[in-house]
Amino acid sequence: MSAGFAVNEEARFRDNLAVRLKDCRGRAHDAIRSYRLHGNVVRVFQEVGIVILEPLRIASYLFGHLDGMNESDNLCEVAPELPTEDQALVRAIGRLVEQLRGLWDTRGEWPSYDALIDVGAVGYRLFEEFGVHAQPQPDGQAYINVPFTVDTMPAGSAQADMLRALMGGYRS
Repeated sequence: MSAGFAVNEEARFRDNLAVRLKDCRGRAHDAIRSYRLHGNVVRVFQEVGIVILEPLRIASYLFGHLDGMNESDNLCEVAPELPTEDQALVRAIGRLVEQLRGLWDTRGEWPSYDALIDVGAVGYRLFEEFGVHAQPQPDGQAYINVPFTVDTMPAGSAQADMLRALMGGYRS
């Protein structure tokens, strides 16, 4: 919708997305390693969320802009436009763009806002792919689980060294 008013924004959207995607997995792992020391599940959920959801937000701007500027019916492919090798992010952004395009195609026809739930599910799945699992509880709260992995253990701790040895050694 706004593409016609912001014809020169594509470069800024692309640059912004590249910045947000840079070492996204490493920054998420840093937040989880920090969690291993502080133990605050709300904090780790927020810190990982900022790292992994910001690229989705910026990607929605970029692809909304590209689709809005497109004068043909051929929409651009998502994956070739993404400056990342992280397949979890490529898949998530692809699913997000697919959901948003579907919402756009059916605008005015939604029986309720439940159509937006699928958009949120993209972010929810990405949390799991990055190692933070949230399970809804009957009281409306969530149980947050952050499973131990070699990549998310603080370096130098005896537990981390033991886990690394059991899982096949250090990764570079």
